[in-house]
Amino acid sequence: EQLIRTICKSSNNIITYRDFNGKYIYANQTFMDIFNLKNEDEIKGKTEKDLFSKEDMILLKELTEKALNRQVVKKIIQLGINKNYYDVLVTPLIITDDVFGIITIAQNITESEKLKKKVAENEKRLTSILNSMPIATYLKDLKGNVLYENAMAEKFLGFTNEDTANKWKYKQRHSQEVKDEDIFVIQNAECISVERRITLKNEDTRWFNVTKCPIFDEEQNVVGICAVARDIELEKEAYEQRETYVATLTHDLKTPTIAQIKALDILLSQDLGSLTKDQKDLLKMTKDSCEYMYDMISTLLSTYKYENGDYKLNYEDCNINDLISESCDELETLLQEKNIKVHIANLHQNQIIQCDKIQIQRVIINILSNAIYYAYENSEILLTIESQQRDFVVKIENSSHYINPTLMANIFKKYVSHADKFNKIGAGLGLYLAKQIIDAHKGQIIAESFEDNRNIFGFKLPVTKLSSKTL
Repeated sequence: EQLIRTICKSSNNIITYRDFNGKYIYANQTFMDIFNLKNEDEIKGKTEKDLFSKEDMILLKELTEKALNRQVVKKIIQLGINKNYYDVLVTPLIITDDVFGIITIAQNITESEKLKKKVAENEKRLTSILNSMPIATYLKDLKGNVLYENAMAEKFLGFTNEDTANKWKYKQRHSQEVKDEDIFVIQNAECISVERRITLKNEDTRWFNVTKCPIFDEEQNVVGICAVARDIELEKEAYEQRETYVATLTHDLKTPTIAQIKALDILLSQDLGSLTKDQKDLLKMTKDSCEYMYDMISTLLSTYKYENGDYKLNYEDCNINDLISESCDELETLLQEKNIKVHIANLHQNQIIQCDKIQIQRVIINILSNAIYYAYENSEILLTIESQQRDFVVKIENSSHYINPTLMANIFKKYVSHADKFNKIGAGLGLYLAKQIIDAHKGQIIAESFEDNRNIFGFKLPVTKLSSKTL
């Protein structure tokens, strides 16, 4: 008893010592404080029935009886009016096979138990949310074992407890791909997103978009992977249908338009008979309209491809001066109609850049034709070529109406143009497509307007070659 008193004097745990009849001999100060007891005389010779409520007495008596039967009991119980949680250890003291006493040690773990309960409730809510989501969600450890999957993942993807590194029920040839993706996420601590056909639990094969992200601990170490698999089968089908529709539509529109242009060329050549001036003018206007239609179809198709990431840039060495000269030649008729002259500065420089020649020429033609279209008649357009360290800059300046900042901020958006302001017609795709092409080259579009009726449009491109990529 004296040894117990010495050991337990400064302990924050509840410690009691009882004889072989289960009567209290000693309790430390922590016990006394909790149950509002002033001295040991209030507990000596008493049992659970004398000190505790009926509910607590029944619970503690059960533990005491087990100890008296030579059992060591460890259990978490709730005691007292406040129903605090205690981690209780009850052990018999045995000499020569006889139990001569019982030691009870109890630690108040109310805060940790409440925290566990709160965590469990939050986890239950999170599980409920994840299970109601229409996408498959699962968690993996660093070895590839699936630790959790929501209802959608279990239902469609067919995870099983026997699977380890490869939890998917799709064809074996994808197994190494999955492992390589997991390794990448873990080693680089980065998210990845892939599209893949997956064989489901019912043997149906569908397209899924799978996004995998690393899970970090408090020290920012990767401890697992969170993955989300979204069914995109309908999106794929819609995309293929849209591709077929666009291809068919553009073909059906382009073919007759080209045929009309060629027929008009034959008539204008006068091989089939001479024409009057009025007839020539009428045929030329019709041909210009057909060519405009053809260019619009090409612009619509290119815009669609850029927006859907279907266009691949083909980089090659290109003389920017030649591109500018060719573009001016192509727009010569439009220049003559408005009696506008183009002055090119620094054209003598033999500037070679690496870009997609066809696409950059499209940008130059779009911006230059826009400048001609809105320029005052009998004016001059200044085209400037500059080299700025790592960048190459083309600027096209014309004399035309001032564009306010609000309109300028949106002028490169789809279907936005300032044509209606000046009673003109504009589809609003030319500048939009030009920006898409320049962005794909990792360049920068230029647009400035001044109140003295000067407008500058152009672009800036990196001089060094960029890696070709599918957009």
